[in-house]
Amino acid sequence: MVRGLEYKRQVVADLARRFSSASSVVLVEFCGISVDEINELRTRARAERVDYLVAKNNLIKRAIAGTPFECLQSDLSGPTALGIGYDDPLKLIKLLCDFSSKFEGFKIKSGYVDGSYAGPGEIVELSKLPGREVLTAKLLGALMGPVSRLVCTLNGPIVSFLNVLNAIGKRAKQQGPGEESVGEASRADAAGD
Repeated sequence: MVRGLEYKRQVVADLARRFSSASSVVLVEFCGISVDEINELRTRARAERVDYLVAKNNLIKRAIAGTPFECLQSDLSGPTALGIGYDDPLKLIKLLCDFSSKFEGFKIKSGYVDGSYAGPGEIVELSKLPGREVLTAKLLGALMGPVSRLVCTLNGPIVSFLNVLNAIGKRAKQQGPGEESVGEASRADAAGD
């Protein structure tokens, strides 16, 4: 009996350690999912640097007691697995929602994302958002767009002037050194009158 109690303490301590550095937690129900399917999920979770684990509900309740994730206690019933994200909460949410759409027995229960409780509908809506990299690229594009348009606008007259000078230079090379251009002849005529 002591060995079982010590094991449970270790599990609670491990969960509490994970929760202390987590940015998001998603609870899922898993019924009728094969071992191979769960192993596929765990492999994808490791690649995304998120954790997917199964623990007893009572141990999870003890681990989240006194943490911001305590709001999830009411959803800890039945077969429950945890997804824990550390950096980008959308990675975890997208992974679990993608898996949920593939397997009928895998359902999102609730989650804690960016400092607030999120129900299953909110989690699914969050999964439809683009990732952090895409949002950063869009923001940079929006910020750089006006600047690059300004640069093009300011360069426009200079480029046009340089094009005119290049055209005059090409015409002068084509006519040769002793020939007058039409523009020079008309100016000379105008000056002589």
